[in-house]
Amino acid sequence: MKNWIRFTAIFTLALFTLIGVIVFYQAQKPIGKAEEKAETRAIAEGQLTEITRSYPVNGTRPSITVLGKDKEGRSKAVFVPDGKKGEIQGVLLSEGISPKEALSAVREEMNVSDVIHVHLGTDKSGPYWEVAFTGPDDKLNYVLLNFGDGKTRTKILNL
Repeated sequence: MKNWIRFTAIFTLALFTLIGVIVFYQAQKPIGKAEEKAETRAIAEGQLTEITRSYPVNGTRPSITVLGKDKEGRSKAVFVPDGKKGEIQGVLLSEGISPKEALSAVREEMNVSDVIHVHLGTDKSGPYWEVAFTGPDDKLNYVLLNFGDGKTRTKILNL
């Protein structure tokens, strides 16, 4: 009888773990496809020749930020609108502050416990750094900084 209880418990645990892995994998597929399309478009339109990283940014307009190098070998970020509509915008990373500088600016102003990410995005006002972090109270915080000068644009605190 003990063997049947053990078998049932282990089988149930394994089944739920497998279902969890499958659901997580399926949930990540659309993001991966969108990033792939954005990377292809950035290369096809001559914005980048080499890609180092890409990630989604959900600001006022959802987009994929693709980081890489252009024809001259300069580090560049390209903002590809999510979907087929919209122009690609690009910015040389040397024209603004670095992610480390953006994080330092936020740390000087606020108490940061754990950094979630520092992402580059864009909107109608131009490119910005999005710094997501938790404070000492474990609440989620977002700070948007201008890419060019590092001045605070928007704060969303204590979520």
